[in-house]
Amino acid sequence: MPLFFPEGGTSPVRKRDPFDLPGSALGVFFLVSALFPVMVSCEGETPISNWEVAGPYPADQVNREVYPNFYAIFLAPWSKVPSGLDGVVDLNGLFPRENTGGDLALARRVFTSHEEAEIELELECSGETDVFLNGWPVFSTRGRSAGSEDQPPGGSGPTHRVSLPLEKGLNEVLLMISSQTEEWAFRGLSSRPLPSKRLALEPAEEVWATPDTFLTPESVLKDPTRDLLYVTNFDNQFGQKPEPSGYVSILSMDGEILEHRWVAGLSAPTGMDIWRDTLFVAEREHLLAIDLGTGEVAGRWPIPDPVFPNDLVIDESGTVYVSDTRTDDWADSRIYRFKEGQFDIFANEGISRANGLWISDGWLIVGSSGDGLLKRVELSTGRVETIVSLGAGIIDGIRVDEAGNYLVSHWEGQLYRISPSGEIVELLDSRPDGWNTADFEFLPERNLVLFPTFLDNRVRAVHIGGGPS
Repeated sequence: MPLFFPEGGTSPVRKRDPFDLPGSALGVFFLVSALFPVMVSCEGETPISNWEVAGPYPADQVNREVYPNFYAIFLAPWSKVPSGLDGVVDLNGLFPRENTGGDLALARRVFTSHEEAEIELELECSGETDVFLNGWPVFSTRGRSAGSEDQPPGGSGPTHRVSLPLEKGLNEVLLMISSQTEEWAFRGLSSRPLPSKRLALEPAEEVWATPDTFLTPESVLKDPTRDLLYVTNFDNQFGQKPEPSGYVSILSMDGEILEHRWVAGLSAPTGMDIWRDTLFVAEREHLLAIDLGTGEVAGRWPIPDPVFPNDLVIDESGTVYVSDTRTDDWADSRIYRFKEGQFDIFANEGISRANGLWISDGWLIVGSSGDGLLKRVELSTGRVETIVSLGAGIIDGIRVDEAGNYLVSHWEGQLYRISPSGEIVELLDSRPDGWNTADFEFLPERNLVLFPTFLDNRVRAVHIGGGPS
């Protein structure tokens, strides 16, 4: 399985936004950088099962100090694997040994915690192992002397103990396990059971889908006055084009493509919202305004010091909020405010790689992808609060349903319903079908979610429903 890895990349600061390298071919996005096996310590251990694994990768070409790029995560050949009653996963039985510099496998486990808590994991691994929790490196066996560790029976390797601080909500443990010998196995034990994600009672059902004729569709938005759908076409190869190649399409409410290139020549457009009769769109360096009556560009304002403007939303007064994911420095992520023709920074502290935005009841809801947390910022004060953790991943689309629940998508392919108290139910997982759930639109009267599927180049309408199982 050929993969391409960028040179260098040894910084301990993770780079995991899908747009780290916006102009490169998909192969370059396979930043299988830092993947680590997580197995934990404690008395009264519970074997960890239900792992997903992917591999093998050439161990000597992988940067193990940062979480993998989001394209690498999405395009990895994940498969669920059984483990024995003792929790041992034999990687030799799953993957061919094909790399002369050693083989590396990824293993991940997503689970729920009903509160902030610290647990202990006991990790037994026969090869070098790196561990990430919610995208952050927390432990590595590299450089440790195997002779100083306990050697348990069963062949899974020396024992290492790690404390993991869990967030309320979803948490992900990601392991990278490499080996240059015949031994290649691991086992994880937890100080307490790790409950799986809750799933909806009723499966989501696709209602319609467009042909795959779009150019990396990133956002879908309903025009409530005209009963039309607008779709931004990001074009993830925009950096290789001599001229701006993005555009906005118009669809009917039933998915018929009415105007494929309604407004063209745009610079990688992403999020959008409507104020009165104007469509505002985030471009790479500008905030764009389009007259909905004529389709003409009505304004274009340069964003100060932009890195990756991403989503936008407009409040009742017409103030525009734009997230800047700032992929070159996740700690400097920010949210701009545009009012009366001027920009200022509305939020910065506590915002980590901001992506999805929505406004509800005086709060700006923010997908803070850098730390995996869904947050909210009080519009009147700028105060930041955490709602819940969604683990590692790109928090892309956000809406609020009529019951006050948050609907939130992970770009990789999940849609979650989150209650006001923070209970999470997975409504959809499109990963087995290979399409993304980017910045969606929600039609509450039909309980219909309209997904731009990014790499799949379609818009899909999916009916959701059901409570937790």
